[in-house]
Amino acid sequence: MSSGRGAIGRLRPRARVELPEFPTDAAWSPDGRTLAVALADGALALLSVGEAGAAAAPLRRLAAHDGAVLAVAWQKAGRSLATSGQEGAVLLWDARTLSARTVLREAQWSERLAFADQGGWLAVATGRTLSLFDQHGELCHRYPPHTGAIAALAWRPKSGAIAAAGNGGVRIHRAPPQQPPSPELAIRGACLSAAFNPDGRWLAAGLQEGAVLLWKLATGTQSQMAGYGSRVFATEWSANGRYLATAADSTLAVWDFSGPGPEGSRPLTYAGHSERITAIGFRPGGTWLASAARDRRLLLWRVGADDRPQDAHLLADECSLLRFSRNGAQLAVGDARGGLVIFDCEP
Repeated sequence: MSSGRGAIGRLRPRARVELPEFPTDAAWSPDGRTLAVALADGALALLSVGEAGAAAAPLRRLAAHDGAVLAVAWQKAGRSLATSGQEGAVLLWDARTLSARTVLREAQWSERLAFADQGGWLAVATGRTLSLFDQHGELCHRYPPHTGAIAALAWRPKSGAIAAAGNGGVRIHRAPPQQPPSPELAIRGACLSAAFNPDGRWLAAGLQEGAVLLWKLATGTQSQMAGYGSRVFATEWSANGRYLATAADSTLAVWDFSGPGPEGSRPLTYAGHSERITAIGFRPGGTWLASAARDRRLLLWRVGADDRPQDAHLLADECSLLRFSRNGAQLAVGDARGGLVIFDCEP
């Protein structure tokens, strides 16, 4: 099923790939031609997609981990990939030769990986511990343990700083470690997501208690936007920094940061899903927002222009992941049945 409203915004299905196992995570190469997919059977699958409109090549499957692959990340320069597995290992892959070496092995799982936009740093969250690796995969530093498990990582744009959010608050670390000590924001409850706005002035975090935490880094001031009926599992900024999209249960709420900002205002709300939203994402370079839910619907919204979806597609099963390529030309959507659909984004 698909529908569009004339002039603007369409997602055109190009290819559906049946994966050998459930997709747990995915990352696009910087040029948007290859998609790396983490699988529940321990394999890393590579799909050569090419430019928009081209036919996708057959899936290439690489043995990676004993147990499920939990996370995959692609370095911005494109030279390296990182994966983490259920056996407690983190692997660094050469993107050209597809050879891998173990850079970390722990008794606990490492479920969060994040490459910095600058400097080639790789941050790895393992339980309450954050580890920092250089571009060669050498361990540079382990930061003091957090008060609770780390649930989200976010690099601050145009800086050597990373936010680690989890049970008990958010801590911002510098890479490499420097004085003064890292800023810390302690809260009651758990942070589930973290995202800096494009200029790095604001940090937004979704809370277990049904609120969004805002932290203005220049002044250290904080505020909360409450009223959500359930936990806020996703916080996503538009490329121009004007909009912050949040998801809780079947509610898609978007806060407008133009003018005086969101404090004291009400968010834009987008009603299109009948069940819990499982993934959201802004298309890079614009204000198109995609959402997918347990109702199997994939919806495309034009934030700030229309409160109705511009396009809709019915998936084979509930969405397990949603990833735009970095140039915004393509969208990958995985489902719980083990399917992966590549969409070309138009216009």
